[in-house]
Amino acid sequence: MSSVVPITLYDIPSRNAAYGNTWSPNMWKTRYALNFKGLPHKTSWVAFPDVAEKMKSIGAPPSDKAADGSPIYTCPTLSDPNPSSSSPALITDSWLIALYLDKTYPSASATLFPASTALLQETWIEKYETLAIGPVEELLVGLVSKQLSDASIPYFVETREKAFGKPIDAFCPPGPERDAALAAMQEGLGKVAELLDKNGDGGEKLFCTGDEPVYADLVFASSLIWIKIVAEEEVWSKVKSWHGGRWERLLDAVHEKYGKVY
Repeated sequence: MSSVVPITLYDIPSRNAAYGNTWSPNMWKTRYALNFKGLPHKTSWVAFPDVAEKMKSIGAPPSDKAADGSPIYTCPTLSDPNPSSSSPALITDSWLIALYLDKTYPSASATLFPASTALLQETWIEKYETLAIGPVEELLVGLVSKQLSDASIPYFVETREKAFGKPIDAFCPPGPERDAALAAMQEGLGKVAELLDKNGDGGEKLFCTGDEPVYADLVFASSLIWIKIVAEEEVWSKVKSWHGGRWERLLDAVHEKYGKVY
């Protein structure tokens, strides 16, 4: 892919340089996908309160609509100067970006969606996110602000408190509520492990379609790296010990190969 002009990826920075200042699971989904396909790219960092104006200025589409109908702009957003048009392709939303990359670069080093698997992968993603991430989502969101840059913290706290209807310090606090959330996550991951192992011959299977990862596996790893970055002591120290350490093995298998931040 040496002839490809680097793609620009818009990301919201954290203060955690150990992980290349990337923290969001949605951003990791796209970073893993770009590296998986061997596509050259670079990062343009945008603080949370500046995302909407920046996306509007480059002509990026909104990712959703608010209850009042106003557009919502988010990262990741990808700007690809390579298509044969006068302006770059602009795609927002990690799932849409992954579909775009596979369609636009079919001769890249790997395929995110092998033939006729997009629907199956989407269904699998929804399944394990419900089982394993749903129980601790509030806990994780409550810890994100500790990772953000100073420019992003006030905006993040204000918008998340409004969305959840409570102070951020009350997001799944230590005690019975947090213990119950972690227990539910452990149970959910156990069910995920059982489903994954149905793909094998009695042994452990890390990936959902076989011995090599597909996009759904990159999404799962993105959830795990999010946990590790924002909640290492509160959550990751437990998760990595569950089910024989398989979740740490899954994360390592993806992150060590596809986790470079450019």
